[in-house]
Amino acid sequence: MEEFQKDQMGEQTGKTEENSGEMEFPIDQPEQTVKKPSVNISLLAKWINVLFWLVIVVNIASLFTSENVTNAVPPLALAGQIISIAAEAIYGIILLKIASESLRYRNAAICCFISAAFSIILIPVTDGTEFLLAIPVVIVTIVVDMLGEYYEFMGHTDVLCDVDTVLSDKWFNLWKWYLGTFLCIISGTVLAVILPLIGLLVVLAATVGTLVVNVLKIVYLYKTAKAFRTFPQ
Repeated sequence: MEEFQKDQMGEQTGKTEENSGEMEFPIDQPEQTVKKPSVNISLLAKWINVLFWLVIVVNIASLFTSENVTNAVPPLALAGQIISIAAEAIYGIILLKIASESLRYRNAAICCFISAAFSIILIPVTDGTEFLLAIPVVIVTIVVDMLGEYYEFMGHTDVLCDVDTVLSDKWFNLWKWYLGTFLCIISGTVLAVILPLIGLLVVLAATVGTLVVNVLKIVYLYKTAKAFRTFPQ
């Protein structure tokens, strides 16, 4: 009888321990799911929001430098160039402000400053001779811009790792789309020499893809700023 009672008491004790373990699980769960990020949330929320508005300014300024607007109202072209250069430089300054959270932002900022400097060099280009001399500068500017986009996108990927992994992956995938559309434009341009129609279609499709990437960048910047702004601190 004593052994039977001991067995019953052991079973009850075991059940009690199991129940207590089950009761402790929900209490410990929030501590496991809520992870304090390793970046400065308030700093990123503030300045990435500024980047969002600067990208919009740059895109509006690019409309002023389009061929149709330039032919209709020439002064707008110069105004658009000046606004674009100023916005590019400010963009680099903002990236330096958040470089403490990811060194990739610092590299992106350097690319912004180089691109702004080259854009200033290209302002006086007016006739065919000067344009031919400016081709190397244009090529270097394109390469620098690509590097700048890469470092910025990867910077956003890094700082979002502990905040929003889905959005972090979207930034990484956006870089691949950006690179893909650029390579398609180059390929289509070369192909146009051999097969003009097919080459033109490739360039057209890649141009549309580039526009989509630019729109997505604006959307992702907004979502990134919002993710940091609404993250519990």
